[in-house]
Amino acid sequence: MNKFFLFLPFLLNAAFINLPFNFSLKKDEFAKMYIYYDGHKYNLKLRWTLYKNKVLIVLYKYDNFPYQITLFKEYPIDTFRIKIADYPDFKPYLYVKVVNFSDKITSFRIFLNKEYENKIKIDFKGK
Repeated sequence: MNKFFLFLPFLLNAAFINLPFNFSLKKDEFAKMYIYYDGHKYNLKLRWTLYKNKVLIVLYKYDNFPYQITLFKEYPIDTFRIKIADYPDFKPYLYVKVVNFSDKITSFRIFLNKEYENKIKIDFKGK
């Protein structure tokens, strides 16, 4: 019961988004969000840094660990997944899809598997 009261102040300040959620970023502009799952809070910071020869380079930091991903406009290489938490039996994933990209602005869509939509909350802090 004490864990609930310790976690409650974080929830009171959060404005959760509905999934799937679309957002756009300019080059080197950050999108920041907090992911709440199973009593834990995870940080996600995402940006794109290079678009050349129809290839998009995305940099993100999840739970203070940096990643780099290369994306193309064709399916399935226009989407990547982020492992939210590591559990032995199952692993919930956040999917990030590039909807549209150019050298000026890129549009993203984030979504979850249907089974986790009610279990995971995302607080999008914007750009």
